[in-house]
Amino acid sequence: MDDTLAGAGSGAGAAPLIAALESASPERAAARAAAQAAVDWDEVHRKLARRNADLEATFAGRGPWADAVLARRAEDLAEIPQLHGEESAGIPMLVARGAETHYGLELRHLGHIVPMPRLARVPGAPPAVLGVIAVAGRVMRLFDLDRLCNGPSASVSAALLSRADAGTDPSGYAIVLRTGAARPAALRVREVERVADIVPPRGSAPAEAGPLVRAIAADRMAILDMVALLDLVKT
Repeated sequence: MDDTLAGAGSGAGAAPLIAALESASPERAAARAAAQAAVDWDEVHRKLARRNADLEATFAGRGPWADAVLARRAEDLAEIPQLHGEESAGIPMLVARGAETHYGLELRHLGHIVPMPRLARVPGAPPAVLGVIAVAGRVMRLFDLDRLCNGPSASVSAALLSRADAGTDPSGYAIVLRTGAARPAALRVREVERVADIVPPRGSAPAEAGPLVRAIAADRMAILDMVALLDLVKT
């Protein structure tokens, strides 16, 4: 629909036209009233509030989702270590950069990478959701990876987006995730640097790194817990 028409249709100036149409068609008026009555807006607002509260608890490391992540990491750390001198094969990872942090993302969980497509904002969405994009004919939510990981760039990303005109896309890349039959999703990063075989450190990441960071490599790269990340973006 043309933006001008859409704007006029949603404003007060459209009221006489709507009234005229409904007076000419009582069935139309009745259907419209029934549709409005069928929506329980209080319940919609309650669901949004609960979802935002769940996301905040997740980012703070609380709740059943965070407990499951910690239990899985404890099992990983309890595995028998490799014998001394035995070389470990690295895990193929994409190395990407946020505003100030480098991230390691396992390739097997990634679909493809595209320069930032056109972004449509979603009013009332959680802070980590920049909006929705369309990639290869599929509409999906776009998450800011820095915000998901509680990175230091949340305010920087917000400032960049607020300076952009409506409909103008922020710079960077969209990494489409492999979500299977679940809702499609993508991550926004500043730069895509390289693909490398990386051996994650045995030690767990400090708590302040957030629930999505599995380990911190020697070069300060954050190795992401892709299973936990996928669980989060699928909700």
